[in-house]
Amino acid sequence: MATRLKNKYGPVIALVLLFHLSALALLAAADVIRHREYLDKDYYFRSPSFHQQLTEVVNLAITVHFKEKNDPKLTVTEKVGADTLEQIRETFAADLREKEEEIKGRYEANIMEAERSGNHAEASRLAQARDQELARVKQENQKQMDERIMTLAAARDQEYEQAKKALAVRGDTIKYYIKDRNTGEVYTNHSYDLNIIRNLQKKAAYSIHFPLASPSDYQIQQANEFFLANNLEGYLIIPQAAAGYSRFQDDYAYALGIRERLLNECILLAVSVIAAVGLFVYLRKRSPLDFPLADRCASLLRRVPLDVRGATVLAVGLVTLSWVRDESFFYFPIGLEHVTTLSFTAACIAYLGLNAKEAWRLINDHTLFRQQWESSLYRKFRTLLAESFANRSVFFKASLVFVLTIGLGTGMGFVLIGLHYGSERLFLVGACYSLLYLAAVLPYILRRVALLNNILRGADEMAAGNLDSLIQERGKGNLAHLARCLNNIKLGLGHALESQMKSERLKTELISNVSHDLKTPLTSIVNYVNLLKRPDLSPEEVSSYVNVLERKTHRLKVLIDDLFEASKMASGSVELHMERVNVAALLNQALAEFNDAIAESSLTFRVQTEKPHIHALADGKKTWRVFENLIGNVLKYALPHTRVYISLTEQANSVVLTMKNVSAYEIEFDPDELFERFKRGDQSRHTEGSGLGLAIAKSIMELQGGRLAIELDGDLFKVIVEFQKA
Repeated sequence: MATRLKNKYGPVIALVLLFHLSALALLAAADVIRHREYLDKDYYFRSPSFHQQLTEVVNLAITVHFKEKNDPKLTVTEKVGADTLEQIRETFAADLREKEEEIKGRYEANIMEAERSGNHAEASRLAQARDQELARVKQENQKQMDERIMTLAAARDQEYEQAKKALAVRGDTIKYYIKDRNTGEVYTNHSYDLNIIRNLQKKAAYSIHFPLASPSDYQIQQANEFFLANNLEGYLIIPQAAAGYSRFQDDYAYALGIRERLLNECILLAVSVIAAVGLFVYLRKRSPLDFPLADRCASLLRRVPLDVRGATVLAVGLVTLSWVRDESFFYFPIGLEHVTTLSFTAACIAYLGLNAKEAWRLINDHTLFRQQWESSLYRKFRTLLAESFANRSVFFKASLVFVLTIGLGTGMGFVLIGLHYGSERLFLVGACYSLLYLAAVLPYILRRVALLNNILRGADEMAAGNLDSLIQERGKGNLAHLARCLNNIKLGLGHALESQMKSERLKTELISNVSHDLKTPLTSIVNYVNLLKRPDLSPEEVSSYVNVLERKTHRLKVLIDDLFEASKMASGSVELHMERVNVAALLNQALAEFNDAIAESSLTFRVQTEKPHIHALADGKKTWRVFENLIGNVLKYALPHTRVYISLTEQANSVVLTMKNVSAYEIEFDPDELFERFKRGDQSRHTEGSGLGLAIAKSIMELQGGRLAIELDGDLFKVIVEFQKA
């Protein structure tokens, strides 16, 4: 039992492990790549944060020992600076002048009034009060200026003291030794003995000796330039161990901790990749039947259009890369967040792997790729867009109505905003547009909807078989054109139905005529055969009966031969030998063959040819059959004691034969029906014709690229035969 479960769920468990190991490897690789600088053991001492801290110490040392080392001995003027003092004096002098002008202006009018009135004591008192106030303002101005200058000097002193304290605080973190090469004076926080400093440098975690040949950091470069400009030499040393707290040591230990973590991640990455490859090889050897869930997922995936799949793969790929790039996974303690992150990454990899498998399948099966591409959204949208642009007028009108309707919503919004904020301009713009839409666009839409409803009702009537209803054609737009087309279709359906009914009627007549024409001679043959069986017949009667049988048999053979020939002509299975034929000579030969029949008839033939040699492109034997059938019809159906007119003319591109005679029978049907098989002008069918002559002649002419037509004018029967000119 356990073995069966293992065989059943083993591939599934291996597949899940494969995806999770791949996710773990991807997260480890992303973290190693993101922090790859920390793999270098000394990366911290090249990092921007270390250079910033180092520059702070160098600048503090330069400030305390060189730039501001004489600050305690400087006068106030030297501390503040001559330019700053001059600017302060000008500012306070301008303020004093403004106040003095205000005081003088306030007292001047009263003093002048007192002098004009002769009150010199009052004028003297006012002048004395003015001078006292001016002196007081001047004294206050001087006091404020002195306080401002002393504040700036005190701030300078405070900055110097803060720099000294900051440099002293870093004494346990970093040791410095700076020597002035010009004076030989040494500034240090460790030892004045250079040998001790050099020994400390050898055991240090980090050290730097100024001046540098080519500093890489910009801030270090500025400090280096100061050393070069003032002919200084110096050492900055970070000991292996600090007496107290050291930010350098703390940051360095943190960088080493990251390095150690990355090394462990590299090992984890290698193990995960090896295990994933092993699982992949194991799964490749399994039967596809072991993964029914994967097959179902692939089947569902194939239902998604190909371009949507491609866009989804791109989106999932970008999300996965962004996720693993920014996600912090390798930290302690391990919790639910780790499981969620790993599962989500594994799910993304599983989806991308499934799409990769399908992509490989499409690459190997180009037919399947074309099928799926044809069903993509791009192809569907392209087809839809092409169909939308097939009639640009409809597309433009629909788009315009859509835009104007959106404008209606905007206009109503303007009306509401105008009412809310009291803006007459917005209210008028929105109201005018809305009224214009209601007056012009809305009636246009309603008219089109009404016409569409009429068309739908008419289409329903047509579908129900009512071909008498008519769709109203209003206007000149596309819907009116559609209504007109539907009406034309309805008329076409009516004509088709009428033609079908006529065809059914002709088929019925054809069957009846064939039955009649074949049955008549066959009945006579049967009757005369029965008569010949009588023993009491005389030789004269036997001879008479045999002659009748011969005629009826010949009649039956002619009917059957004509029927087969008509069928061959209709099917087009006749071989023609097209050549240059003298139609005039062929016509004369045909008339000569019927010379006895013409002489026995009461008809008078009038034949007219333009010239004795008129050539056409035709089959001579088949054309002879056409002439034979036409002349035979004239002899059978022309009114006795009338004239028959035959003319042969040559035109630019054709040769035209015309036969005219007066019909002995009244033709009360469409003359085109005479071309139907077994159709005769003698509807009582008393003549000897088969009813196939004109049908055979017409088929022969059409196969030769010519034409045969019939025109009626009362009883005047006219046949027109047109050949291709050779």
